[in-house]
Parts: sequence; C-alpha cells; structure tokens
Amino acid sequence: MDNRKKMERDLSQIADMLLLNGTLTECPGLVNGKMGIAAFFFHYAKYTDNELFADYAMDLIGEMLNQIHVNSSADYEKGIAGIGVGIDYLIQNDFLNVEDDICEDFDQRMVRAVMYDPWQDFSLYNGLTGYGQYWITRLRYQESAVLAQKCLFRIVDLIEEQFKDISSNEQTDVYCFLLNLKNLQAVSGFNGCIGLLEQCRRVWDLQSSDVIRQFSRLGDSEVGNVIRMFHQNQYFNYGFENKIDLAMEQITPLDLEKSPTGTGLFNGYAGEGLLRLTALNRTNTSWMELL
Repeated sequence: MDNRKKMERDLSQIADMLLLNGTLTECPGLVNGKMGIAAFFFHYAKYTDNELFADYAMDLIGEMLNQIHVNSSADYEKGIAGIGVGIDYLIQNDFLNVEDDICEDFDQRMVRAVMYDPWQDFSLYNGLTGYGQYWITRLRYQESAVLAQKCLFRIVDLIEEQFKDISSNEQTDVYCFLLNLKNLQAVSGFNGCIGLLEQCRRVWDLQSSDVIRQFSRLGDSEVGNVIRMFHQNQYFNYGFENKIDLAMEQITPLDLEKSPTGTGLFNGYAGEGLLRLTALNRTNTSWMELL
C-alpha cells in the first residue's frame, strides 16, 4: 500500500474514532476539545464532499456553546479565548456563514479576564497572550473593535511593566503576540509594539541557534514537531520548508494500539487527521496557526 493510500485509510479510521467520541469529549475548547474536533470535520467534509461531516461539526459547536456560561474559563487551551479564535477561523475559511456575531456574547467575559481577573502568566495556552489572540480576532468586528483595542493596549502595558520577569518559557509566545499586533498596526494603531519587539530580540536572543525553548508547549509529538517548524518559519524565517515537506512525506501510519491519548488538535485524533489532510494537499497549513 503506497503512502497516500495509507494516509487515506488513516483518515477514515480517525473520522470513525471522532464520530464515536467527539460528542463524549468533555472539554469544549480549541486545543483539546470539541472546537478543534469541529475544525477537523469541516475540513474532512470538504475533502470527502460529504455534508454529513459538516453537520456533525455543527452539532459539536452547538453542544460546545451550550457548555459555556458567564464564569467559563477564559484561557486559550480549554476556554473561551481559544473557542473564539476557532470560531473566527471557521468564518474566515468559509466553513461558517453566520448573520449574528457568535462571539459577541464572549466579549464581556474576556474583558473581565484581561482587566479585572487574576491571570496566570504571559503564555498562549493559559495566559495573557492567549487572551490577546482572542482580541486580535475581535478587531475585525465593528461592534467589538473598541473593546478589543482597550484590552490589547492593557496586555501590551502589562508586558512592558513586567518585561524583566517574563520567564523563558513564555518569551516566544510574547514575541509572536507582539509581532501579530505589529502586523496590524496600519489599521489598529499599535505602533508601540515596534519598540517592544526590538527589546525582545535584543534581550531574549530568540533567533539564536538554541531553539529548544521555542514553542515548547507543542511537546515532541509528530503533530507538534511539524507545527513547531511551521511557526519557526512563520515568525523567525528559519527556512525549514524542505524539512516540513520531508516530515509530511514520512508521517507515521496510525497505530490504533498506540493511538493518540486525546481527541483534540493537540496530540489528539483531530490534529492527526488535519496533518494528513495537509500532507495530501487537501487543505492548507492555516490550521497550524491555531496551536
């Protein structure tokens, strides 16, 4: 069996596993839960030309929204920040066509998270830069743009105030967040990020040959390693395109006896499925930006 057929067989098995377990997944979030599984099924529906998979993805989103309440976790990994970014991703990729702004109800919770609640750190998955990624997506929506700017300025101020205390494990996430903001400065007025970015480059030496600490949150799984290379290209211009292509050609066949421990995008069936869809050139790498 050639590699392409193996990946197509794996995709069918992954879809079956997620159909059985997707709605049973307790976590509603993007990285480990229903939001990430829904993203896989929208892509898989397009690949198979079978709208039943898109219907299942919509069911997952409906269940996910029913789980959310005013005191839901705000974090990116399991909570509202990641869910909001995931919904925006689906809208931007034409998987969701909604008249009402689904995330408008999330805004007040995320304002509270940034402006009033205690926060853990500056990391993407559990901290302020994850909140920031949510608010970057909200800049596109007229009703939320003012709140988004207010919260983003607050996060930038906190980075500046506590710059000396930001740990090495958080520095890459802070740098990437500031770079994303800088790229929006023409429309959003975040000119102050340029100085902070230069400070990051000068003090943290993020483009040194020591890249082990970069994107350490991704672990050392096959999915994580490919996404790490993708981000290193995206943010640091490492020139890993050939290595990414080679990694995609050598994806390990799915072994159900040594199956992923979860169902989501991170170290789960949804991530394994999207990795194979990308290797088959049936979707682009934009989903990797979610992790």
